[in-house]
Amino acid sequence: ALYDGVSPDGTTYDQPSIQQIHQAYGRQFQLPQEAAHNEICAQIGMLLFSWRMYQATADGKYLDNIENELYNGILSGISLDGKDFFYTEALRRTKEFPYTMRWPKHRQRYISCFCCPPNTLRTLCEAQEYAYSMSKDTLYVNLYGQNALVTKDLVIEQTTDYPWDGRISIDIKKVKRLGTVVLHIPSWAESYTLHVNGEQVDNTKITRKWKKGDRIELVLSMTPRLVEANPLVEEAKNQVAVMRGPIVYCLEGQDIESTANGKQPKARINDIAIPADIRLTEKKITLAGHEMIALEGDAIVTNNRAWDNQTLYRTMKPIAKQKVRIRLIPYYAWDNRGIDDMSLWLPVSK
Repeated sequence: ALYDGVSPDGTTYDQPSIQQIHQAYGRQFQLPQEAAHNEICAQIGMLLFSWRMYQATADGKYLDNIENELYNGILSGISLDGKDFFYTEALRRTKEFPYTMRWPKHRQRYISCFCCPPNTLRTLCEAQEYAYSMSKDTLYVNLYGQNALVTKDLVIEQTTDYPWDGRISIDIKKVKRLGTVVLHIPSWAESYTLHVNGEQVDNTKITRKWKKGDRIELVLSMTPRLVEANPLVEEAKNQVAVMRGPIVYCLEGQDIESTANGKQPKARINDIAIPADIRLTEKKITLAGHEMIALEGDAIVTNNRAWDNQTLYRTMKPIAKQKVRIRLIPYYAWDNRGIDDMSLWLPVSK
């Protein structure tokens, strides 16, 4: 989480000094945003660790980690045209931030440390390896997406527009020695429906005599939701992130509409708050040649006075309640339209 750190919590009384560490974990709940390190290779490390833990335990929480990393941690490391890369991933970028970080918060064509770009490409090219698992006569469906599984004894086809649409169909084209199909229900899914050959079933572990032509239909709810952090995460206290399905969203400065018919300066990222009861509508957009679903809604402007970065405190002055239209885009798609402010976490107005 940190560029640099020390570990006084882990020292002994007779240790003569505390050594600085590069790329430090920090304490529990110490998760900075603008100054986050968040190296892409560490995101990949979480995926690889989670995959091995899932293979050993079959615990679905590790699949949640894998899905989260693929869409939001690792995919974010590469630009939409596949040419530029992050080494670290900030959760916020603002013009007011007065420091120049060691690694730029804008994707680069060439990175002097060579681990993250090839590691990102390798991992994305391996993504299909995590989609299914087999154990004796049991098939585990781990991840969802348009694909076909072809083995000597089993051929299935998965049809879906996931992660934008929660409707998933799995058609069995060929089958031998298949007794059970286990479907993973992501922890973010507040509800789901499941049918086999048109008949509703309640158990996601389905045991039956499977035959060619059988169809499994799963529908996962895709309602946008606000996510809060443990209050011990100081930098995210009284803030929320926005998610829809497995996708984390963020706000870029260019997606804040001008206020007062354009007569006032556009509100800054740091002046935007998300109402706790915000109504987010889905809109299909094309960004840098890629189709995706954006979320739109009315946010609140909380401040109209800029800071000069020389003043540490000032008296708060109330402003007239003012709404502003915002558009949220998937976090993996940020920094593809030039350099602008961005924030993944936003203050919540309760």
